[in-house]
Order: sequence, then structure tokens, then C-alpha cells
Amino acid sequence: MQQGDIIVVRLDAGPRLGRFVEAKSNRARISIGRNREARLPVSRVIHETGLTAERYETVEELSRQVNAVAEEIDLEEVWDVVCDDGDALTLTDIAELYWGVEPTPQQSVGLLIHLLDSDLRFIRDGSHFLPRDRETVAQTLERIQRQAQRAADSEALIGAFKSGELPAELTQYQSDMLDQIRGFVLHGDEYNRAGSAKGFLDDAGVSGRDTQRLAFETLVSLGLMSEDEHLALEREDISPAFPDDVLVEAETVNAAHLISDSDRLDLTNLTVFSIDDRDTKDRDDALSIEALVGPEDSCSYRVGIHITDAGALIPRGSALDVEADRRMSSLYLPEQTISMLPHRISSDRGSINPREPRAAISLIAELNEKAEVTDWKVARSVIQSSYALSYPEANGIISDSGHPLHSGLAALYELSKHLRGQREAKGALNFDRDELSVKVDSSGEISVTVIPRDAPSRSLVQEYMVLCNSLLAQYCSEAELPAPFRSQDTPDVSDIEAQFPPGHLRSYLMLRRLKPAIVATKPGAHGGLGLRAYTQATSPLRRYPDLMVQRQMSHHLRTGETLYDNESVTSIAHRADTQIRQMSRIENQRRQYFFLKWLDARRRETEQAGNQYVLDGIVLENPSNRAATVDLVDWPYRTRAALPNSTSPGDEVSLHLHGVDLWRRTAQFTLAVAQI
Repeated sequence: MQQGDIIVVRLDAGPRLGRFVEAKSNRARISIGRNREARLPVSRVIHETGLTAERYETVEELSRQVNAVAEEIDLEEVWDVVCDDGDALTLTDIAELYWGVEPTPQQSVGLLIHLLDSDLRFIRDGSHFLPRDRETVAQTLERIQRQAQRAADSEALIGAFKSGELPAELTQYQSDMLDQIRGFVLHGDEYNRAGSAKGFLDDAGVSGRDTQRLAFETLVSLGLMSEDEHLALEREDISPAFPDDVLVEAETVNAAHLISDSDRLDLTNLTVFSIDDRDTKDRDDALSIEALVGPEDSCSYRVGIHITDAGALIPRGSALDVEADRRMSSLYLPEQTISMLPHRISSDRGSINPREPRAAISLIAELNEKAEVTDWKVARSVIQSSYALSYPEANGIISDSGHPLHSGLAALYELSKHLRGQREAKGALNFDRDELSVKVDSSGEISVTVIPRDAPSRSLVQEYMVLCNSLLAQYCSEAELPAPFRSQDTPDVSDIEAQFPPGHLRSYLMLRRLKPAIVATKPGAHGGLGLRAYTQATSPLRRYPDLMVQRQMSHHLRTGETLYDNESVTSIAHRADTQIRQMSRIENQRRQYFFLKWLDARRRETEQAGNQYVLDGIVLENPSNRAATVDLVDWPYRTRAALPNSTSPGDEVSLHLHGVDLWRRTAQFTLAVAQI
């Protein structure tokens, strides 16, 4: 090569024309642009054109001519002629076959550029070119067509994102990409296709500080998600629908053999009643009470706590049982209930509905006037409920001396106060924090109410369920039955009780002292409840661990033998502890979401009238390095607020609600300033 020769050189970006300057030690100095040179191994020189140039401008002009030639070349016919022979061809061979005459230097270089840069039918083999076989070319063409179609589909989907209207029919690529974006909305950067989804979103102009949130808002605007989409259900793979085999099995469940079992204690003569929320369908517990006259006219009571025998109704290892184990618990959300068991079982054949005989596990306890348990037993039974009461109805009956259930409910209530006092004397910590009830109807209307936890009927039911669970724990302990016993250390809160009066702040500080309950197959004291032993078995239609404990006891009552060993109980209990805690978190977050949405609607209405939306709160914490923790007074809801450092725990404050972030489920509160 001589100085000024125009050559084809292989750069990292592909083949390119250059002007040879000089060669030293097997490296060539090549001009590749105006005032740009490269020092490359001589082996990177692919072709000598036979042309020379004094200046690089000549190379640029030749490059334009060569590129124009390369873009026009289509070697399909040439390849079709030679591919079956498979012979190696020189550049000149291919050029003469293509043009039919000896090519010009521009044509030769253009052909070379085409072969090296974009041709799919020939492959370079040293100084020659080999035709690819027909199958390889067909596969390559198909791949290129797919890529081109995907690029077109991508552009169309990007256009849809910008216009806000999806195509009438989606291609496979578009459906897959929308699925990827949905996956990113659900799981964020933990999603295994997050990079692909974010790349597309960036191309579509959907990017910013919180791309995941923007992606969600985009899917909502396209009608692919609801603005109230419950992402946690899909994220945790929780479905309201049951598998077909479970539904079929639920239809075949028949309790007739349980009802007719002569070994069961017939308690159908008792006046049995359930007390639940108004909309409760899965009634798994009920009560009864009989007044007993003892020596010297002393009065005592026989209290029955009856739990539907779901464990006997649902065979262990059946499709129903396996599905209940998988779900672990019913999920109660503002807009729907996702049951652990199908409706046919939870609301029908397993539910303690009025005027229908039911197999049950009954705890029969005799209590004196001070609610001291003088005798008790557990029995497999048959009951028939007479009343399904709501909490408000039960409250009314307690104060209505003319109601036929008054004497029984009033006695149960008085006894429950003694039971609570006994537990408190043993160190129990009772927190009567009101409950926030949030419901959403089929039209999306949100209703919010406060449920007083200290209402007579609620505290009554709570005490008898605690009594039942504690005595069932004692039964399991004495019979050496493995069960998920819950224990908890008793915290020392004497300093808090001495320093703070009853109320929000004292309850908050005492709750922080509580240590988590421990679940084990051996009983231990539950300090938080003031009990020697405790398990949970009163909600077998709603909680799988309760179903398992009940099934364990029912089997032991019938056979005297153990059904679940320690290993089985431990496995279920540990899985349940994790899963039910997660489900409780989902319930709380969903309730929080709709409460904040409801609260924000009230704020907007108030501001439209020209006023601030102000709520009263009680300060629980106000550290200098983060926002204060505050309990709202009118609603049992805990939130953060930006408050001055001069505000102290226990202070009552007026809070100005500025807005709500539903994506993060947060409210923006500051100290309210009096309006002029």
C-alpha cells in the first residue's frame, strides 16, 4: 500500500473507507475522517480499492457513492443460483454474476460493504464468500421479519400510550409487553422483566422519579386497571375463585351423618344464639346460658360456647382441606370477602344458621356469680340456633328487659365483666381501641363507621371466646395433644400506668412494651391475656389453624387418640403465623386506602366551600428527626403529621389535611392555623 491509497478497513462500528498514510511494525496509520486518524493492525485492512486520494474529501465522496451502491444491492437471485453448489466465491465472482460485466471500483467496494455489513445470504471465509444454506437463510429471514413486526408493534403501542387509546386488537408482542408492564406495576424492580418494561416505558415517555407509579396511572388511563385496583391480591396470588374440584366437593358435603351420630351430645333443647356483624355470613360460634339454683338459693350458670364442627365436616386431606390449608384464612376487605372455604360450606352447611341443626364442639362451663369456673367439659354435640343477632341487636336486648333473651344476655354480660376482671388481676392488658369499619358497595360508595370495642355485646363475645380458647388449651395440655399454643411474656407497665392516665398515649406506650406472642406445641403462660395457656379454635370456618385444633380435639373426643403429631402442628402453625400476618397487613392497608380516599373526598368538599379541612388529634410521638405520630380523635386511625418541636406527646392538636397520596397510602397533615 502506498500513501494516499483508498482502502476498506474494519472498525468496531463495521467496514469503512479510509486513506492509507503509512505502516510501521505491522500497524497502519489510516485517515478515517477530517483530522481523524486511527492506528490499527494491518490485518484490519480488508480490501484495497486501487483508487487514491490526495485529500480526505475524495474519500468522503467515494463513500457516498459506495453506500448508494450498497443500499441498492439485492443478492437473492445470485444466491439462489449458487447456494446449492456451496462453492466459495470471490468478490469478483459475485460482482460479475450480479452485474454481468466487470464491476467498477465503486461497485466492487459497494458490494463488499453490503456483504460485510448487511447481507444475510453469504458469509465471509477469508478472502472468499460462502453461500448460506436455504434453511439457515429462511430462519434468518423469519427472525428479521419477527423483529421488524415487533418494532412496528412497539411503535404502535407507544402511539397508543401517547394517545390514550389501545388498538382494537392487540398483537402477541403488545399483549406480552402489557403483561410485563403490569408485572412491573405489581413488583417494581424485583420483577424479572422490569428492565424490559422500563425500557419500553421510557420509549413511550412514561418515566420519572417513580416510574412504577406512572406505569400504574398509565394502565388506569388505558382502562387496563381500575383506579382502585387491589394490587396486593395479584401480587400475593390471592384469588376469590375456588378450583372446580373444590367447588364440586363442597356441593357433596353432607352433615346428616354428623347430626344423627348418637355419640354426640344432643343440645338442641338449649336456646342458642350467635352474635356477629350485620353482614356476617360465616357464623362459626354461638352461645347459650342456663341459670342454675344451688344450695341456699345460690345462683350459678351453665354457659355453652358452641363452635361449628367444621373439622368433622371437612375430611382431612380432601380437596376442601388442601385448599383451606393453602388459603390459611378468610380475608375481609372493604369491598369483598375472600373466604377460606367455599360459600356452600362457610355460609351454609358449616355456618350456625338459625333453625338448622349443626354438629358442634361445645364447651360447657359452670360459673358462679363471680364468674369463677367451677366445672367444665368439652363435648361433640348437636345444636340448633334460635337467633342470629347483630352486635347492635344484642346491645339492645341487654338493655331491654322485655325481650325473651334479656335475662340470658344480661347475665352473660355481667359474668363477662367478672371474667375480664379476673384476667386483669393476673396481669392482662386490655386495649379497648375502637375499630374503624370501612365498607365499599357495588357502586363504589364508601361508608365509614366507628365500632366501639367496649360495647357490651362485643366485649361479651370477646370474653367468652377467650374463656373457650383458654379451656380448650387446658384440655389439649392435660390430654397431651399437640396444638399451636400461644404464649407471651408479661411486660412491666407499672411506670406507664403511674405516669399516664388511661387514653390514647398510655395504650400506645403499653402496646410498645408488648413482645410478640410465641407459638409452640407446648403450653406456656400468655401474659398479655392473663392466662396460663391459650390456643385458638373458635373460628374454624375462617382460620385454618383453628380448624386443625378443632379437628384434633374432635378426633380425640371420639377415639381418645391423637390425629396431628408435633411435626404436623408445628408446620401448620408456623406457616399460618407468617401467612395470616401478611393477610392482616393486606386487610389493614386496604382499609387504610379506602379510608384515606373517603377522607380526601370530605377535604375537597370542605375546601370548595372555602374552608380548611381540620381534624383533632392526640400526639403520641414527636421526634426531632421525623414526622410526629398522631391518633385522630374522631376516627381510630394513626397517621403522621408535620408538627413543631414544641408539641409534646399527649398534646391535643388540630390538624389541617392538605391532601392524600393513595399510591403510598399517606395523608399530608400539618398543624392547623386559625383562618381569618
